[in-house]
Amino acid sequence: MISSFQVDAMRGPGSKPSLLFQLVVPATAIFAVTVLSMIAIIFSDPRAPVAQWLDKHGNTLLAAEFVLVIALSLLAMTVDRIQILRQMRSLTSDPPESAVAQAANEASNDHKKIAEAQTPSPQRR
Repeated sequence: MISSFQVDAMRGPGSKPSLLFQLVVPATAIFAVTVLSMIAIIFSDPRAPVAQWLDKHGNTLLAAEFVLVIALSLLAMTVDRIQILRQMRSLTSDPPESAVAQAANEASNDHKKIAEAQTPSPQRR
C-alpha cells in the first residue's frame, strides 16, 4: 500500500519529464521509421541505393536502435527512481498530510455521518 509520504514524493501527470524520457521518444520514432523502411524495401526496386544499403546494413541498424531504445528507457527509469528516493529522504520525518490522505479522512468521516444518520434513534413515549 502506498503511504501519504510516498504519494507526496511521486511525480504527477503535470510534471515535466526528464531529458532521458524525452530522448526515448525520438529514438523510438527512428526505430519505427527504420522498421517501416525495411518493410518498404520488400516492395521497392532492389537496385535502389537505399534499398541496397538497408538490405546490407538494415539488421545491424535495427539491432542498434533496439538496444538504444531499451538502454535509454531503463536508464530513464533508473534515474527517475533515484531522484524520487532522494526526494523522499530529503523530506522531514513528519511530512505534512497529503491531499490523498485528507480526502480519505473526509470520506471516512462522511461514511460515519451516513451510518449515524441511518441508525434508528430510540423513540420517546
